[in-house]
Amino acid sequence: MEFYQTLCLLVSLSAQALLDFPFTTAQSCHPVQSNALLQFSNSLTVQTDMYPHCDPKTTRWENGLDCCLWDGVACDNVTGNVIGLDLSFSCLQGTLHSDSSLFALRHLQSLNLGANNFLTSPILPELSVFTELRHLNLTYSNFSGLVPTEISYLSKLVLLDLSQTFNGTTTYVPSGLRIENTDFKVLVQNLTELRVLKLDLVDMSAVSPSSFVNLSSSLTVFSASSCNLQGELPPNIFRLPNLLDLDLQSNDIMVSFPKSNWSKSVESLTLSYTNISGKIPDSISELKNLKTLALRSCILIGSIPSSLVNLTELTRLDLWHNELTGHPPSFVGKLERLIHLDLSYNNFIGVLDFSVFSTLKNLQVLRLTVGLNLDSNNMNYIFSELEILELSSCNLIEFPSFLKSSRKLRKLDLSKNKISGRIPRWFWDLGKDTLSSLDISSNLIEGDIPQFPWKELFDGHLAECLMALARLSVLNLRMNMIQGVIPGKIARDSSLRTLDFSQNRFEGTLPRSLLQCKSLEVLDLSNNTMEDTFPDWLETLPKLQVLVLRSNKFHGFVRSPRAARPFPELRIFDLSNNNFSGPLPIRYIMKLTAMMNREKGRGQLQYMGGYGYQDSVMVTMKGLEIRLVKILTIFTSIDLSSNHFVGGLPMDIGSLKSLKGLNISHNNLTGYIPPSTGNLTDLESLDLSSNRFTGRIPQELADLTSLAFLNLSENRLIGPIPPGPQFTTFKSDSFAGNLGLCGFPLPETCKSGSWETPP
Repeated sequence: MEFYQTLCLLVSLSAQALLDFPFTTAQSCHPVQSNALLQFSNSLTVQTDMYPHCDPKTTRWENGLDCCLWDGVACDNVTGNVIGLDLSFSCLQGTLHSDSSLFALRHLQSLNLGANNFLTSPILPELSVFTELRHLNLTYSNFSGLVPTEISYLSKLVLLDLSQTFNGTTTYVPSGLRIENTDFKVLVQNLTELRVLKLDLVDMSAVSPSSFVNLSSSLTVFSASSCNLQGELPPNIFRLPNLLDLDLQSNDIMVSFPKSNWSKSVESLTLSYTNISGKIPDSISELKNLKTLALRSCILIGSIPSSLVNLTELTRLDLWHNELTGHPPSFVGKLERLIHLDLSYNNFIGVLDFSVFSTLKNLQVLRLTVGLNLDSNNMNYIFSELEILELSSCNLIEFPSFLKSSRKLRKLDLSKNKISGRIPRWFWDLGKDTLSSLDISSNLIEGDIPQFPWKELFDGHLAECLMALARLSVLNLRMNMIQGVIPGKIARDSSLRTLDFSQNRFEGTLPRSLLQCKSLEVLDLSNNTMEDTFPDWLETLPKLQVLVLRSNKFHGFVRSPRAARPFPELRIFDLSNNNFSGPLPIRYIMKLTAMMNREKGRGQLQYMGGYGYQDSVMVTMKGLEIRLVKILTIFTSIDLSSNHFVGGLPMDIGSLKSLKGLNISHNNLTGYIPPSTGNLTDLESLDLSSNRFTGRIPQELADLTSLAFLNLSENRLIGPIPPGPQFTTFKSDSFAGNLGLCGFPLPETCKSGSWETPP
C-alpha cells in the first residue's frame, strides 16, 4: 500500500505542471479535438482493479459536453485548444498505435499517461508531433522497446519522465524499455531546456556515463536508478549549477567525488549500491543545502568526516553496509533536523553514548544494527515521532525505556542483544495501533506472555496480548526463554505474515484463532514443548509457505487432507522430531503443489519477506542443521524425520520436481525405494536412513546431478550403489548397516562400472 501511495505522489508531482494552464475557458473545446479524445479513450479499456486507488477519469467523459470540463483535460482559455492531458492513474489498458487519435492533439503542452498499462507498446516516434510539449510523463505504464530518437525533437521539454519506478533493491530488474548510447547523446544535447529527467529502470547498459557531461546546465533533477549503467561517472555532474536531486543508485558505476567546487544547490544525493572509491571527502560539507545523503553499500572506508556536522539541513543520512571505521560519529547529535539515520553494518570501534541522540526530537528512523556498541545508560529520552528502530547486536541489556513514549512505532528490532528478565508490562502497550514488525529474538528473555486486557481495540472486544494487534505483520520472539501457552486472542483482521516463536518454552496447544491470519506466510514453532495433534485446519491458509513444528511433542496420526488443495503455497514442511505415528502422510505430500512446479520462481532470485524484513528458518540439509538467514522463494524441503511413521514412499514421489531436500530418516518405513525418485532432478539432499527399506537401490538415483548428500544407511537394501561423481562428497557411513552393498569409498571395480553385489 505504501508503494502505491508513494507512486501516486511521484506521478502527481509531475502533474503539477498542469496547474500552469487555466482550467476555465472562454472558448469551448474544438469538436475535432473532443472527438479525438473520445476515440483515444475508446481505443483503451478501463481496468479498475489495475492499481489500488486508480481513478477511471475517462468513464466520466460525456459526449456533447465541453471537453475542457472533462477530468484530466486542460484547455487554453483563449483558443479552446486542448493543451494539457493528465490521465495518470486512470486504470487504462491497451496498446498505443501510430494512427492513434491522440496525435491529433497538436497543441498539447503537457501529457501525462503515467501509471497505466500499455501492454509493452513501444514509445512511438509520432510523439514528435507535439512540438509545443513541455511536460511528458510516461512513468510506470509498461512501455517497452527502444526510446525513439524523435523524443529529442521536443526541444521545449522541461520535464521528461520515462521511469518505470524503482523497486528498492540492489538487483537490476529490466523494464523492457531501453535507450541506446547515440540516442541518449542526441537527447541530452537537444533538450537544452530540460529541468527534470527521470529514467529509473530503463535499460541503459549501452549508454556510457561519460555522455553525462552534456547534460543541460538547467537540469534540477536527474534520476537513473537501477539502469544497469556501467563505467566511470564524470565528476562534473556534481557541479551542475542548478542540480537539486541526483539519484544514480543501484548501478555498476565508479564514482569519484570532487575535492572542491561542488554545486551549492544540491539537496539530495543518492548513490547507494554504486562503487565509490575511498573515503567520504571533507569537501562534501560544501553542500550547505543537502537534506538527503544516501550512500548505502558503497564500500566506503575510513572514518566519517566530522565536517559533516556543517550539513545543518540534513534530514536523511544513510551509510548502511560499508567498511567505515574509527569511533562512532557522536557529532550526529548536532544534526538536529535528522529524520532518518542508518549507520548499521560498519566497523566502528568503541562505545557510542546513546545520549547523543537526545537532541534529535524529530527522528523517525534509527538503525544502528551491528557494528555499534551502545552505552544504554539513561535512555530516558522522548522520541515521539519514532517509526523504525533497529538496534540488533548493540549489546543492550534491557528494553530501552524511551520506547514508552514511542506511539508511532511501525518496526522494532532488538534481536541478538543481552536483554534479560521478563518483558515489562509497558512493552505490551507499545505501538498498539501502528506496530507491524517486532523482532526480539536471540536474547535472554524469560517468563510468559502475560494475559491481561488492553484498552478496547476491536469491535468492542478486549485484546489480551500482543497478537491482537491488527497491523502487526512480523512477530519474532525466537531464541528466548518465554514460557506458557500461545495466547488465543488474535485480531479478526490480523495482518500477521511471520510468526516465529521457535526455541522458547511454549507449551499447550496451537490456538485455532490462527485461522484469522489469512496473510500468514511463515509459522515457526520449533524447539518448544507444545503438545498437540497435527493442526490440519491450517491447510486452508492461502499464503502459508513455511510450516515448522520440529522438536515439540506433537503426536497422533496425520490424517488425509480435507481440502482439494491443502497448503497451496507450502514450500517448507517440517514435522521432524515429534511423536507422530501412523501411515506416512502421503496424501499431504502428494498435494503440495508448490513443490511440483519447477518453473515457478525461476529466473530472478527473490527472498521471502517484505517491508525491510527477511525471514529465516532452521532446516536440516545434507546431514547438518543450518539456518537459512534469508529464504529463497525457490527453496523447498520436506522433513518428517525422527517420528514413528509407517508405510512406504509413494510411487509417484518424483512429481515433486522442485524439491531441494527430503528427509524421512529415523521412522519405521518399509517397502522399496521407488524408481521415480530419479525424477527429483532439483534434489540436493536425500536422507532415508534408519528405516526398514528393502530391495535394490534404484539406479535412477545416478540421474540426480544436483544431489550432494545421500544417506541410505541402516536399512535392508541390497545391490550396487548407483554411479555418480557427486558421491565423492559422502561420508563413509552413508550406506552402512544394509544387507549387501558395494562399499564406500568405492573400490575400483565399482568406479569402472562393474556393479557386483559383494558377498
